[in-house]
Amino acid sequence: MKRHIYWIISCVILLMFNVVLLAERTNEVVSENSTSFIGESVIESYQSSFIDLLENDGLPIQDMALLDMSDNSVKALSELFVDDSVLFICRVSQYQCQDCASYALEKAIELVEKDSTAMKLLFFCEYEYRSLKIFVDEHPNTKGYGVYQASYIDLPIESRTYPYYFTLSKDMVAHDVFVPSTESSVRTEIYWNFLSKKW
Repeated sequence: MKRHIYWIISCVILLMFNVVLLAERTNEVVSENSTSFIGESVIESYQSSFIDLLENDGLPIQDMALLDMSDNSVKALSELFVDDSVLFICRVSQYQCQDCASYALEKAIELVEKDSTAMKLLFFCEYEYRSLKIFVDEHPNTKGYGVYQASYIDLPIESRTYPYYFTLSKDMVAHDVFVPSTESSVRTEIYWNFLSKKW
């Protein structure tokens, strides 16, 4: 039954991406003697998002030890849930493009602050301790949210060199995996609208 729900959700998201592609194509300005088309990078971006979702959605996450950067205490991931809360996790790493990591972090905060949501925003960062301290100091607006040093997360997307978002409920299953893109904030807004209605 859960598998059917995941496929339905995946199809809905694919349909939304197709609607956005159609809207972008419709809104393009066509010069007199040329034809307009959607750029290859936009198409690849949507395809990549869909593949990320299919490969990672519904996979269990192992409980893990996290270093809380606010007080240097070690906590288990399972301890971060309050009642039936859903965690909205922004995953960044020192091995990723730092402009991309900063964008993902700032965008996550912007999205959460613009809508009141039941989701709890957390940042899981794969950085050496000193580098993570510097990264957090460079982004003071993270202070109101949980920032944790987290090594490896057992998801296929972890092998890619992009920051990503996902939701995690108390059953410790990853959902709604998404790679934000500096090239398409529209895609990120669609993703957030979907999430805010879902959770």
